[in-house]
Parts: sequence; C-alpha cells; structure tokens
Amino acid sequence: MEFLFKSILVSYFILFIGIALLYRSYVLYKKTGINALTQVPEERTLKILAIVFKIQLATAISLIVDDIYTFDFFSANRFEWIPHLAAGSLGSLLLVLCFMIIITAQQQMRTSWRIEIDRSDHQAPLITSGLFRYSRNPIFLALRLSYLALFLIIPCPASLMVLIAGDITFQWQVQKEEAYLNQLYGEQYTDYCSRVARWL
Repeated sequence: MEFLFKSILVSYFILFIGIALLYRSYVLYKKTGINALTQVPEERTLKILAIVFKIQLATAISLIVDDIYTFDFFSANRFEWIPHLAAGSLGSLLLVLCFMIIITAQQQMRTSWRIEIDRSDHQAPLITSGLFRYSRNPIFLALRLSYLALFLIIPCPASLMVLIAGDITFQWQVQKEEAYLNQLYGEQYTDYCSRVARWL
C-alpha cells in the first residue's frame, strides 16, 4: 500500500503541474493571448502571496522527493499516532477527488480561469454554473484538500507546516479575489455570494 500511496501522490503533483498549470495556461494563451503564468500583480500583498504559493509548492515537492528516496530530511519524525493505512487511503482518495475538481472547474471557467488576479483589460464573464453552483472557490477548496492529503500520506512536521501555511495563504488569496470580483461585477457578484458559500 505504501507504494500505491506514493504513486498517487507523485502522479497528482505531476498531473497538477503538467495539466492544471502548464497545459491549461497554454490553452488560455492560444485562445486569448493572456499568459497566466507570467502575470505580475501590482499589489504588494498579491506579489507576496504569489511568492508564498511557489515556496509552498516547492516545499511539497521536496517533501515528496525526500519521502520517495527516504532521505528523511523533510519527512522524518513521523506522527506515529496517525494510523498509516487509514490516513494514506483517505489521502489518496482525496487527491483523486481534488484533481477531478480542479480539472472540471477549469474546464467550466473556460477563458475566465486565471492563476492570479487579472487587472488587465481582459474582463471575463463571472462563472456561476457547474461546480460554482456549490462553491465560489472549488479550485482553491481542492488545493486546500490536496495539502491535507499530503499530510495524511506523509504525516510529519514539515507536511503539517505546508498544510497550515497553505490553508492560511489560500484563504488570504480568496479574500483578495473576492474584494476584486465585488469591485468588478458589483451587484451580480453580491447576489452570487448570497446564494453560494465561499467554500462549500
């Protein structure tokens, strides 16, 4: 089972980076000319968040590599009180679910999808259908759950740190995006918020 857990974990991050980030950005660029990977946020807070997200992703990948090759630099000091089989199984199922949610939500957003807040002149329509009928932030919800899954599969102080830091920054990012969307769409977005929860 250990091999299965690690395989699912590695596959998720490879597919996430390859499909959800790189390929999706390429498709968006081909359709609109917008390069989602190189947007430079003007606000200082957003610049900090962008850097923090990259550090978190790099830390998560380092943790996975460390665990696979048993370097035990990041993944040492496991929390032995967490049942390995049950936690690993739940974490693996969560990763599969998270990837499906991310890909589905990106597809439903079409050209409205962005990695960061886009303050350019390319105003996209507000998406309120599909998964967005149940959560205003299904992609960020899936990303929060993916860090929980990482912790469940590799339960150690480093993965707990990634989980907590990730959760804080995702919530911070969502608050910044909501303020921007409220400014951009006004009453349409206010009405949407009254009908659909921020997370679930």
